[in-house]
Amino acid sequence: MSLFRTEGFTVVVDPELKLIKEFKDLIAEDKARDKRNVTIWLAYIYHMYDYKSPYQLYDEKERHLRVTRDLSLPADFRHTKRMVLAIEKYKELRTTPTVKTLITTRQALTSAEKAIQALTHKIEILLVDNENEERDTVSEAVKSVTKLLEIAERLPKMADIIANLEDRVKKEQGGESKIRGGGIKGMFED
Repeated sequence: MSLFRTEGFTVVVDPELKLIKEFKDLIAEDKARDKRNVTIWLAYIYHMYDYKSPYQLYDEKERHLRVTRDLSLPADFRHTKRMVLAIEKYKELRTTPTVKTLITTRQALTSAEKAIQALTHKIEILLVDNENEERDTVSEAVKSVTKLLEIAERLPKMADIIANLEDRVKKEQGGESKIRGGGIKGMFED
């Protein structure tokens, strides 16, 4: 089921999504005649919570800051009650066991990156603090380098796992049946 897709640099909403109560309520919340606000809100949901979004490289706090800035939302942008319900429904509809595994593995890779940064910073501090004769900072730095190398050795394997999971998710979600004329069978069609 494809709820959102990107065409060019625009997030396009599947018309069937507008039939789901949570999204219909969010659309009704936008009082603008051209529904421009809801288009931005739905793009926000896509970029924040879809595994295909290019913003998924960032943790949730950083992702929120970047998405709100790039969509020209106010810096103090907050979710309304209807938006929270739409987000929860979107997560429910998008989440399969394979997608959950993909998201968890990406988060683990992000955590490993943070661990590498922390270890690198610790090593730099230890090497600068080498003049402190009470501690053997060089041997501490070597232990930290060893830990750093162990983590770095596992990263390519994690990247391969993520690539395989992405392929599985694409196959899983690409299983939509084609219909005459080249269209795709919709969510509510048999």
